[in-house]
Amino acid sequence: MNTNRFFKFCSLSFLMSMLFISCNPDVIEEVEKGQDNKALHTCELILNVTKTDFPDSPQGRSSTSWEDGDKIHLTFATESGSTYGDAVYGEGKWNVSYYGELTEGVSAKCNAVYFENFKSDAGSVVYLTDSTGIYEDQNAIYIYDGETLSVSANLAPKTGRIRFVGNDNDTITIHGISHYTGYDASLCKYISTDLAIKTIVKSGYTPYIYGTFSDTIQPRLNIITQTSGFTKLFPTTIFKQGESGFITIPSETSYSGWENAAIFKINEVEFKMIPVVYDSGNFFLAETETTTALYNAIMETGATGTNLPENSRTESEYENFVNKLKTKTSLKFYIPSKEEWQWAAKGGKKSLGYAYSGSNNIDEVAWYSGNSEGKVHEVKQLQPNELGFYDMSGNIAEFYGYNRSSSSPYYYYNTNGGSYNSDANYCTNTSSTTYNDPYTKYAGLRFALKP
Repeated sequence: MNTNRFFKFCSLSFLMSMLFISCNPDVIEEVEKGQDNKALHTCELILNVTKTDFPDSPQGRSSTSWEDGDKIHLTFATESGSTYGDAVYGEGKWNVSYYGELTEGVSAKCNAVYFENFKSDAGSVVYLTDSTGIYEDQNAIYIYDGETLSVSANLAPKTGRIRFVGNDNDTITIHGISHYTGYDASLCKYISTDLAIKTIVKSGYTPYIYGTFSDTIQPRLNIITQTSGFTKLFPTTIFKQGESGFITIPSETSYSGWENAAIFKINEVEFKMIPVVYDSGNFFLAETETTTALYNAIMETGATGTNLPENSRTESEYENFVNKLKTKTSLKFYIPSKEEWQWAAKGGKKSLGYAYSGSNNIDEVAWYSGNSEGKVHEVKQLQPNELGFYDMSGNIAEFYGYNRSSSSPYYYYNTNGGSYNSDANYCTNTSSTTYNDPYTKYAGLRFALKP
């Protein structure tokens, strides 16, 4: 992708001095707790604050352009540790309410934070969204003479921001951006999330999303539309603090520089979801069977795992795995239906009519009783099918549901595609096998995703 086409970012310089108290929210050092039990004080505030805005904003805010109700959250360094308060503007002046006792007579450090478009606040905690602009000076200065508090600060953006260009009313889901969800002034600490963000295009653009790349070493965005999904790696030199820009939403007819798939990395393990279009709609399906490495990464077992398919799991364990994946991303992962699985195995609307998934020659695409030597193999060792799916014939039979029997204590596992122990006629695109062993070593999982 041409960077100039999809990104127009400008760099921003702002004043920052050396920080010498532990009031930096990025360094997880909790300041003194229990502040609400201290006395609450109110006094007039002399505030000398400038606010440097993003470069494409109409204007920054100066100390003379504040509006009634504007609030700045302050965390003060004190002789006994720290305390916090709120400065509120009204009727042409600032008033501040703070807990505890401030250091008197000398210049001392404070942290100053201002929020735009926040969700709500309660006490020392502010609830934020992906559309919240955060402006902060971690090195502000205050002087308290016993009656009047003076604060000097240079507020600058804490994050970058980005919006997406597309057709009006398009709904997209973005994964790969980290944004802040909360701030506790009493602890001088932020809470953030990497969950997917859902947004809608209006007047050509989505609203701005304020944040940073979730993966700062290898930045990647997944954009999931109503009909497809795309992924792209970006250089680490963009989407920095104070930068502002846009990305054009790729489409099936124009996605130069993007891959027509969704690729995720969770706990350092990557997996790819490939779009499938068929008569009843569209969905994504995992490129491979769930490996032991991915299973361990999602379930956080502490083990690293391999590229062998995970097996010998019960239905409830598979369901738990998918639910964990949903929780970690806020995306609609699920176990595919028999119909969905078979459409993907056949190649969807790109199908060439093969008997097996990707070929009429089973040895090209499947590990089965004729070539497996009686053992399961690592994924992606043979040819993929027309859509790019591996091992949908053979290797591990793939779970799509189960039936309970009132007369049996076992779960009946319904699977597709056959396994490394199956004869060729059980490895076609329409083959199904039922297992009554809840821990069968022949069955595994390939999960799906709804846009």
